[in-house]
Formats: sequence, structure tokens, C-alpha cells
Amino acid sequence: MNWGRIFRVLLEPAKDPLRDSFGISVERVRELRIRLNQQLVELRTRAGSLRDSTFDEQVRELQAEHDRLVQVERRVNGELDTHRARRDLLDARQTAAQAQDRLQDLMIALDDAHARATALAETVWETGLSSARHRETTS
Repeated sequence: MNWGRIFRVLLEPAKDPLRDSFGISVERVRELRIRLNQQLVELRTRAGSLRDSTFDEQVRELQAEHDRLVQVERRVNGELDTHRARRDLLDARQTAAQAQDRLQDLMIALDDAHARATALAETVWETGLSSARHRETTS
């Protein structure tokens, strides 16, 4: 049994399903847009001075499809940015809450240490007074 592999798998960070699906979608839209743009450029260069209304209509349709893909890509990127910002905000809130909890624990520990120090000082003071009184009475 390969324990190293098992530990690596167990310790591997979990995948964020939203990030993965958005990432694949954005990448796929980007690839399609780039490929379509390349095909449009190729069609226009091959056509040269060809004046065919059917061909021109098909090129316009492809250009419209390319423009739609550009809009989809922009919208998805905007939504991803919004999602990331929300996730970062939630992470920041969680970190702040953890810091506040830790600060509360530290304040409790400080109060406890102060109470112990006060009790110790009172004990030392009373012991010192008792010793001084005892010396006065014996002398």
C-alpha cells in the first residue's frame, strides 16, 4: 500500500465546484470566440473582392455570433469577479470574527492573570505585615 499517495490525496485541498465550472465555461467561451474570430478573418481574406450577398450575409451572422460571444465572455467575467469579491469579503469577515474571538480569549486571560497577580500581591503584603508585626512583638 502506498501511504504517501494516500496522504497526498487526503491532504489535497478541496476543489471549489463553482470556480471549476465557471473556469471551464469561461475558458470554453474564450476558445470559441478566438476560433470564430480567426475563421472570420480567414473568410474575409479568402473572399477578397468576392461580392456575393449570401456569403456577405453569412459573414455578418458569424460576426454577430462573435459579438454575442464577446458579450457573454464579459458578462461571465464580471460575474466571476463579483463572486470572487463576495468570497473574499466572506473570508475577511471570517478572519475578523476569528480575530475577535482570539482577542476576547486574550482579554479573559489578561483579566485572570491580573486577578492572580492582585491576589498574590495581597498575600505577599499580608505576609509582610504579619512578619513585621511578629518582629515588633518579639523585640
